[in-house]
Amino acid sequence: MSNRIEEIPDISKVKSLSSGIDGLDFQLDGGIPAGSLILVMCDPLSGIEKLSKQFWEADDSGKSSYFMLDSAVEAGMADAGNMNPGEISANMTGKWVVVDSLSTMLLKYGIDDIIGLLNEVSGKVRKEGGNILLIMYTGIHSAYEEILIKRNCDTIFTLNLSIHGNEVERNLQVNKIKGLDLPKRVFPYNILNKGIELSTTGRVV
Repeated sequence: MSNRIEEIPDISKVKSLSSGIDGLDFQLDGGIPAGSLILVMCDPLSGIEKLSKQFWEADDSGKSSYFMLDSAVEAGMADAGNMNPGEISANMTGKWVVVDSLSTMLLKYGIDDIIGLLNEVSGKVRKEGGNILLIMYTGIHSAYEEILIKRNCDTIFTLNLSIHGNEVERNLQVNKIKGLDLPKRVFPYNILNKGIELSTTGRVV
């Protein structure tokens, strides 16, 4: 038996990939660590469709994958309405992959198949140095299902929506992120025609 101790990678040297949102990349010191399963918890009115497209379009090679289950399929996206988890995993290409949404797959196939999918694609994404963004809607799944999925993801964002009087407030919260310190505050964002916009002012740590 070998007594050699496996070298632990230096987290400071982990490459980051752009989220597609300049303000978010700024707040995260450059982007999201490559090799991450990214879970976005959100309300469907949070602007998630814009965030997910910005993430996908951060890859200008045209080779990345967007699996659409919940809405109209746009140019370049895969119509995944009838694809099972194994088929989605087998057809993933590129370093920026979006599954829109994990919620629909969970309701259709159940938690065991979803955890199997996460285990399968986690090895693939780490080997290829890409990132996969998974959309899950809040308030429709059991607490236990959410716990299992969160435990199997590397990075978790929550998009929060609240109303104060006649003002709508939206903010992004970083709940978990592999290889980085968690920010100590939430980040307000706006939904514009061009997409999600976060402030690029100084980061509070």
